[in-house]
Amino acid sequence: MTECTMESLVEQLCVGRCVLAPMVRAGTLPLRLLALSYGASGVWSEEIVDHKLMTCQRVENPRVGTVDFVLPDAKGVVFRTCAAETSRLVLQLGTGNDLRAQRAAELCCGDVSAVEVNMGCPKRF
Repeated sequence: MTECTMESLVEQLCVGRCVLAPMVRAGTLPLRLLALSYGASGVWSEEIVDHKLMTCQRVENPRVGTVDFVLPDAKGVVFRTCAAETSRLVLQLGTGNDLRAQRAAELCCGDVSAVEVNMGCPKRF
């Protein structure tokens, strides 16, 4: 069995590949799908804070063919994905707590191929 290290994971996902890196307020579904159509091997979501994701409800939206994570008051979609990107989508999750990050990641683990945890942001969550 091959040992999984951060270096081997980065090499597997990124080295020699064209990817759409996480971008604040830009890495939404339309841009991710566009990047994939131009040959990106993987795409990252914009960073979503664990607290916000944990308040969302997962809703399958047959009208547009997406899976939406929506706020309980239906005031907005926090995260949207679709089958066309699931196998190449990495969710970037902002957190300050490992257990909370795990719970948030479990909410959407069936809709993404990987979860990248960002605990290095100086902003307190």
